[in-house]
Amino acid sequence: MAKILFLMSIMLLSCYLTEQAKLSRDNMIQTNIETNTLKALDNIDLNSAKEEHLMLLGKRGVAATFKSKLLYKTRDPRYVAYGKISKEFDARKHWSQCKTIGEVYNDGNSDLSWAYATTGAFADRMCVATNGSYNQLLSTEQLISCSGIKSNAMADDQAWKFFKKQGLVSGGKYNTNDGCQPSKIPPIFNLPKKIYNRTCDNFCYGNSLIDYNHDHVKVSYTYHVLYKNIQREVQTYGPVSAYFSLYDDLFLYTSGVYARTEKSKFVRYQSAKLIGWGVENGVDYWLLVNSWGNEWGQNGLFKIKRGTDECQFGRHTYAGVPKM
Repeated sequence: MAKILFLMSIMLLSCYLTEQAKLSRDNMIQTNIETNTLKALDNIDLNSAKEEHLMLLGKRGVAATFKSKLLYKTRDPRYVAYGKISKEFDARKHWSQCKTIGEVYNDGNSDLSWAYATTGAFADRMCVATNGSYNQLLSTEQLISCSGIKSNAMADDQAWKFFKKQGLVSGGKYNTNDGCQPSKIPPIFNLPKKIYNRTCDNFCYGNSLIDYNHDHVKVSYTYHVLYKNIQREVQTYGPVSAYFSLYDDLFLYTSGVYARTEKSKFVRYQSAKLIGWGVENGVDYWLLVNSWGNEWGQNGLFKIKRGTDECQFGRHTYAGVPKM
């Protein structure tokens, strides 16, 4: 009964959350710089932007879109060194020491999937980069309350940029004292008795023993992952965030590989954390962690058809490199 109410609540409330966006890819200018490809949109001062991005290009092969200041990774020596792409991959198993990878949030139908997907991927990458030394959730509350980001098609990109500029403190789930700033947003079955006024706090209200100023972690740079590189990126550095077109039939997903039905209707854009891929009954799929709680899907996870541009999945995939 609880699961039915959960699904009905999502479907009813989501009718009011439609958003659409259009990303332009016109007028591309290409310039080769050593082994990297630098891409830039016109109507911009390339000289000022180039200096900023060339410093970043030396770390790993990327390309820059100056208009959005978003780096596009085009190649990486570690992609080749890692070897062939695994036929099946699950980041939870590959980095079993990183307990954050399998954590599932419940966003309370607040249309904040971008915050949970990006923060989750950032925490996972911190764990991977430190070989498990850093192994804790990061604060979705700080991102939501302090970044000023609104739910839109570019929220994932904006969130990763916030990680670079401001960083995040640690923070566990709702109704815990885990980390510096745990979540204040209740899950869908535990609605607050009064309206929650969001504030950007500069202190630790969770574990008060943590020093707020010293708890921040950042990324050194962020980038968009091209579709052809998604698998190598994930199996080399860890999970990534991705947004896709959400249709109403996904709310009813329970198992198997999802592919939208013919009569399904577009609801909004949704973000999720990509942690792997595989093949089920001859169908290639991506494995993702959603933010609708463990009651939904396969304990909070789902599989979506891979290789067919299903729901435009894979077009908008983002990541960042933790600053050590």
